[in-house]
Formats: sequence, structure tokens, C-alpha cells
Amino acid sequence: MKIVLMVDWFLYYAVELANALAEEHEVMLITRDHNYEISSQDCPVELDEFLDECLDKRVLRERLRFRLSNLKSLNEVMRIYKIIKAFSPDVVHIQENTDWRILLIAKMFGFEKVVLTVHDIKKHPGDPGGIMRIIGFILRKKAGKVIVHGNYLKKQLLSKTKMLKRKIHVVPHGAFSIYKKWDDEIVKEEEHTILFFGRISKYKGIDVLIKAEPIISKEIPDVRIIIAGRGEGLRKYENLIINRQCFEIHNRFISNAEVPRFFRRASVIILPYTEASQSGIIPIAYVFGKPVVVSNVGSIPEVVEDGKTGFVVQPNSPDDLGDAIANILKNKELKKKMSENALMKALTDLSWINIARKTAKIYTFTD
Repeated sequence: MKIVLMVDWFLYYAVELANALAEEHEVMLITRDHNYEISSQDCPVELDEFLDECLDKRVLRERLRFRLSNLKSLNEVMRIYKIIKAFSPDVVHIQENTDWRILLIAKMFGFEKVVLTVHDIKKHPGDPGGIMRIIGFILRKKAGKVIVHGNYLKKQLLSKTKMLKRKIHVVPHGAFSIYKKWDDEIVKEEEHTILFFGRISKYKGIDVLIKAEPIISKEIPDVRIIIAGRGEGLRKYENLIINRQCFEIHNRFISNAEVPRFFRRASVIILPYTEASQSGIIPIAYVFGKPVVVSNVGSIPEVVEDGKTGFVVQPNSPDDLGDAIANILKNKELKKKMSENALMKALTDLSWINIARKTAKIYTFTD
């Protein structure tokens, strides 16, 4: 099968999927010409540098050049369309985006052979909206098939749009093994260290974690809580911190090379979200054999086996969150078994080979 993957955001996801699909299919990856996801001013990484290191050499690649507002973009649409047409793909798979050029290319190719992955059914609290989101809604309506990362999200999408049920397919979010490329096995796990990782936003529940700290500290006096991720929202929560010595805060862009070190140091990964669709953090945790404590929101509980790969707790409950974290940290045998189960899930259910095969079945356009 010949497959074109087009991506605006969700570059890591698209690269992992492209690599896995390339084991059995011919694949072309088309990206936008930016490095926002992989780079920062302090840690610059060029897109070609990233793809040279991470993308399977069997995957063909192209990019949509120029900014969206550039007048040359119309010519760029035609250039990429001709490349796709020459490749003669069986399917064009788009990661939901806000790029009008990708929408136009999909229309030119023919929506009936377009598969769209919707990562977030609705915008998260605190996230920007704007007119560009209309592009995503059009793609949802027009695409031949739609992929979401959980049954909860499928129900949520059906409730928000007039869409045929058979058009929507559930494929879990794969385990981000890509970060193993920068792994440093010298870094050892710290027994009583927990990690909150990722972009800091209103819905991520940082305040819940901070309020849970005294509950954890009562059982684990030497607990260390690492918060690693970029976001201005953290500043308004810092005055809630009671025991500052328990926290290690890295409020900045985290480079690829640093990611494995944070996950290796931690004993448990925490997602105290108050709202969510799904998460790419859990699959990273599993790759590094780390149990998780997560809130019961969105499709997150669908990838956490409660009591086996971690614990699922009620959202907005510092007591429940603190008790679950302390339970794992105090019980070495439980922690060991959960770690083994987490790694096994990454290698089986959430492996990219498994994800790619599930996705390829959807590409056949037969129900």
C-alpha cells in the first residue's frame, strides 16, 4: 500500500507511525517547514536534523515551505499536490491541523480517500481558539474516515458532530519509543522522586499536585516532586507551595536529550489533569517502565490498567492523588510489578508495529 502522511503538529506521532508503516508499506511524510515542536531559542534544532536522526530512511519526505500568509503558498500547494499525485497513494492520512494548505490538498486529492486523526475533540481550558480551528472542523466532516485515541473520545466526537458512527475508528496512542534515541542509562532511578512532565496549562492540575504534596510528605518525608515543562501558568500556583524543598521545577522547554533523564530519575509519573482527551506522556512513561497515577478524565483511563500499570484517581482530589502516589512509593513490590507491566504494555498493546497494523486496516476503506 502507498501511504501519504501529512502533518502540521504532532510531528513525533507522525514520525513514529511513518517508521512503523514503512516496515510493510511505501510511505511519504509531508511536514510543514517549522521546528516549533522540536526546538526552542535556547535549544535550536533544525527540522532536517531531527528527521535525519529519527525518520526511517525508507520513508520519502517533503515539506510545505513558507509561512501560511506567504503569497507563494498557492504555488506550494500545487507543487506538493503534483508530488502526491506522482506518488499515487492509496490513502492520505492527516494529523488534525490548522493549515489551510493541507485542507486544500486533501480536497484536490479527494476527501473520500482521506483519513484524519483527531487528537483533541475540543480545545482544552486555557488553550487559544480562533478562526483557524474551522479548518479542523471541515476536515472532520469531509474525511473518509476519522481516527481517535479512545472510546470516550469517539462518543464525545459523535455527540458534537453529525457524523456516521462507522466512520470513526479507535486506535490507541502509541508508546513514544523515539525518546530512546537520546537515552542515558547512566541516569538511575531515584527512589522517592515523582515527575510531572509536559506543557503547563490550566487543565493539567498542577494546583492539585501541589495541594497533594503535604499528604505525600506525611508518608514519604523525603519525596521529591519534579515539574518539567514550559508554561507561564505555573507562576500563579507557586504561592500554593508549602514545602518548597520538596519541589524541583524546570519551567522551560525540555530538549529531546533531557527527556529520558527526567523519566529515568522518576519512580512514578503523575498526570493530575482536571480535563483531557488522551496523553502522549503515559506512553513515554511506559517505554521507560514507569507506573503512572492519573485522573479519571477523557480516554486516559483506557490506557491505564488500574492497580497494574498504575492507579486511576478522581480528578480535583489532592487526597486521592496523594494517597495513590504514597501507596506506590511505600510498596517496593507493587512498584516493581507495576513497572514491569508498564514496560510490557509499551512493547505489546502500544507498540508502533501494533498501532501501524491497526491503522493500515482502516486505510483499506472497508468496514
